[in-house]
Amino acid sequence: MRLLPIIPLTLGALVTLARGEPSPRSAPVPTAVTFARAGASLGEIGGELSKQSGVPIAVAPALLKIKCGATFDKAPFWSALQQSADTSGARIVVREGGARVELQPRGGSKEVVATSGPFRVVAQGVTGRALLDAGATFHEVTLLVHWEPRLKVYRIDTTPRVSALTDDRSSKLRDAGGSAQVLPSGATAEMKVRIEGVPRKAERLTALAGAFHATVAERLLEFKFEAPGGTLPPPQKLGGVTGALKKLQKKGNTWEVVLELDYPPGVPVFQSFEGQPWLRDNRLRLRSPDGNFVTIDEYEIPQPDQTSPLRVIHRFDENAKAGFGNPTGKGWALVYETPAPLADVAVPFELKDIPLP
Repeated sequence: MRLLPIIPLTLGALVTLARGEPSPRSAPVPTAVTFARAGASLGEIGGELSKQSGVPIAVAPALLKIKCGATFDKAPFWSALQQSADTSGARIVVREGGARVELQPRGGSKEVVATSGPFRVVAQGVTGRALLDAGATFHEVTLLVHWEPRLKVYRIDTTPRVSALTDDRSSKLRDAGGSAQVLPSGATAEMKVRIEGVPRKAERLTALAGAFHATVAERLLEFKFEAPGGTLPPPQKLGGVTGALKKLQKKGNTWEVVLELDYPPGVPVFQSFEGQPWLRDNRLRLRSPDGNFVTIDEYEIPQPDQTSPLRVIHRFDENAKAGFGNPTGKGWALVYETPAPLADVAVPFELKDIPLP
């Protein structure tokens, strides 16, 4: 039984790790990919990019053997994939909440895309609306933002900050602004930009540029604790986080595992109604001597109002047939995953030539 929900809104909402409000920094570094063989097919390039990035890429059968001609040397993953799609008449389709992508025939679709580090921004549609009771008209641009699945995003703007907004009539356009955020559960999020002052004769937005903020962890950290004969190992420090196995004790047939995680100062603040969404990626697994893993689902945080370090108590019943063996035995290990220190980042983007209805 798991004592904390996937996105904790009650117990997790009381956990406070922040010691200060950080300033947004630049977006994390994207995965770099290389492909030097000219004249390869899109299927071959897709397979190689998938291998190097860890992102599953499916290529439609009609596109598998199309010669792409794209080559890249330590290029950002999304830029390389976009170049491959553009040169072969394909479009990138995001599936399973951003967990994988497909390359499909582009057909009559128009792709208006911007890549920024490990993020990709796509203009999905533009809607013109007239509010008769208010006597106002405006256009709304819907944006899909997605990112490399390895990147953990726990909060992201739903309205970007617009810095440049122009149309093909040199009109004085205005965005309605606004400020809201969402806690994404996958690797995608939707944003909207409301634009006022677009004339009827305008056919396209020549530029829509700005930036959005996101709270991210660049990767998951993996602590491995071995306690042969019950001897506790020394604390470990990974990526700025210190992890310690504080207790490993058996009562009856139940093992109790106590862990402490000490995070660096200055991590972002979550409001009480947001909870602590990063806890969804914390998990403890038991590794057997033959390399098999089982997840220990039951845990609790006894002092949820404390600052760092975070103390977590896990319990499991020993059951050799189910893989829950003696963690103090030879070759056994406890493996704990937790996000790297969170940071608020600013992600710039610029979209060009967005058709207007």
